[in-house]
Amino acid sequence: MKLFLDILSTLALLIWPLLMMMSPMLFDAPGSENSKSNLAFLLFIIFYPVIIFACYKLFGMTYFRIPADRALLASVVLTVLVALVFGYPRFIMNVVAGISGNGYFVKEDSVYYDGKPVTGAQASTFKTIGEQYARYAADEKHVYFDGRLIEGADAASFTGVSNPRNQAGDERSPLFWKDRAHVYLEGRVLSGAKPVEFRHLGGRYASDSQQVYYGWQVLQGANMVSFQLLSPDMAKDNKQVFVFDKACKLNAPTAQFRLLSNQDLAVYATDGQFLYAVFFGAIEPLQIVKDADPATFTLLERSYFKDNKRVYYRDSSLNKVILLEAADASSFVAGNYDANTDSDAHDGSRYYLSGRLVTAKR
Repeated sequence: MKLFLDILSTLALLIWPLLMMMSPMLFDAPGSENSKSNLAFLLFIIFYPVIIFACYKLFGMTYFRIPADRALLASVVLTVLVALVFGYPRFIMNVVAGISGNGYFVKEDSVYYDGKPVTGAQASTFKTIGEQYARYAADEKHVYFDGRLIEGADAASFTGVSNPRNQAGDERSPLFWKDRAHVYLEGRVLSGAKPVEFRHLGGRYASDSQQVYYGWQVLQGANMVSFQLLSPDMAKDNKQVFVFDKACKLNAPTAQFRLLSNQDLAVYATDGQFLYAVFFGAIEPLQIVKDADPATFTLLERSYFKDNKRVYYRDSSLNKVILLEAADASSFVAGNYDANTDSDAHDGSRYYLSGRLVTAKR
């Protein structure tokens, strides 16, 4: 019976590291970080090795041949060290004290961000800026981002830059901010930007009276007069196309360049002469699809596309387009995976899977 109990305790102890790794998931849901019941369950997870060996000591038993006192001491030291690594002591104290661990929180004369004190913040005048998921905040004299002071920012004139509808994310939470002297992105000064003329164009693109920006980067050589947004991730001027902040030269004028498809993993474009596949992670993001006819381009499911003569497969892992030489464009169909034929596409005589010929139809 004693051996069985020791083995059962060992199995329980082996599960403990896994439970500790999963314990932060207790607080994934909004508001769960303030739940007393979640806190109680967390304390049980943290200290259940201590509880096991406390029971051994209470009943005067040894763990295999290890004295209960020694096993209990080792479990206390280990659980305290692990709790410190996970940052749980502060979290536990905040829950007990009623201090939120999510975003900005004001209690009495103190201001907190994610449960940590915001040093020097004036609680009586403190307020968040932005309608949802506020990362910016201000008191009477200072501005903060993610709980840290933005040196030199002017609280009186600090405001968000108008956020276009094609900006990814919450339209009510501007990406760029400004005061009377500077423009800010993610809590840092955007060097050289002019706040009076500064405009957010969409995505991470912006401009002032002198330059065009993609996030922190100045788009060298960009023509402000002809600069045009194509999507939150692409733009063009009269000489070049931009993918993020990378300038791409075309074999034809940019005036006719337009997007044919703008799905997450299926972005295609044309300049009226060539069909381009856009691979955002590639060294050369714009790749000409050889011999493809942009006028008859048709986007299919499962990374396939075709024109009136040829069928292609987009291999995003290799950042290239594969021509399916034997495929018949007129009868080619792509759809859900078919276990019976081990395929995700077919034409009148063949089956394909991820751009590879699987077998011919019988």
